[in-house]
Amino acid sequence: MKTPEKSKLTEEVKISKNSSINPSTTRDLEKAVQILRSGGLVIFPTDTVYGIGCKAGDDIAIAKLKRIKGSLQKFPILISSMARAYSLAKMSPQVLKLASHFWPGALTIILWDKNAKEKIGLRMPDSNLIRLIIEKLNSPIIGTSANFHGQKPPKTFKEIDKKLIKKVDFILKGRCKLGVESTVIDATFSPPRIIRRGAIQLQ
Repeated sequence: MKTPEKSKLTEEVKISKNSSINPSTTRDLEKAVQILRSGGLVIFPTDTVYGIGCKAGDDIAIAKLKRIKGSLQKFPILISSMARAYSLAKMSPQVLKLASHFWPGALTIILWDKNAKEKIGLRMPDSNLIRLIIEKLNSPIIGTSANFHGQKPPKTFKEIDKKLIKKVDFILKGRCKLGVESTVIDATFSPPRIIRRGAIQLQ
């Protein structure tokens, strides 16, 4: 397996106190958290592409997101720490190896949920903004690309369909440093299977 970056994962990912998030962005961040907490949908920049999401576990908001996107698929869950991963899913040795090597970063790992009833996709974004939202919300968030089903994932705000923008409750603007979707790997198999090739190159 190869990646252009070294791992930045520790036992608990520390959000930098020297974050470049400015006061105006902080105000927007607080508003985004309030909207997510109340069941709203938010568009936001991630380390990969622009995303759209809601609070994880909010079935009404998730159903609304699926209707808007025109997709019935399960969406990835974005987390901010390994503690969250342990609370949601079974962390096998091969999952821990992948997480320690590629998180935070552009790898979505499919694994068994805590009750082993179904598979879930987890990702820890390499984005202070998204991890701060998750921490302040005190909940993981659903995060899928900010496009209608079948459209190309947007790398910039200008690329987001204006019809989609009108359907959400709030928008956070920013830069997506990679501009490529995350790689998706199914770690419920041994060896893991690559489901989607993306920003991280795996062999």
